[in-house]
Amino acid sequence: MRNNKSLAAGATPAAAGIATGAATGAAVYGSAVAAANAAGIYGAAATSSALASLGGGALAAGGAGMVGGVAVVAASVALPAVAVTALGYGLYNLFKS
Repeated sequence: MRNNKSLAAGATPAAAGIATGAATGAAVYGSAVAAANAAGIYGAAATSSALASLGGGALAAGGAGMVGGVAVVAASVALPAVAVTALGYGLYNLFKS
C-alpha cells in the first residue's frame, strides 16, 4: 500500500503533464482558428473550418472532416500529457532509490 508521500510525489509529474498537454492543444487549435480568421472566416464557421483543416479536409474531399480535427486536437493534448507524466514519474522513481 502506498503512503501519502508517494501519492503526492506522483501527482507533481501528472500536473506538469496535464499543463503541457493543455498548452499544446491550445496552441494547435488556436493556430488553426487564427488561420481561418485570417481567411476572413469568423465565429462558428471558423471553428468548423479549423477543425476540418486539422482533420485533413472535408469529408466530401476525402479528408476526415471535423471529427478528424477533434481527434488531432485531442491527441495533441493527450500525447504530451502522457509523455511528460511518464518521464517525470520515471525520473522520480529513479532518483528515489
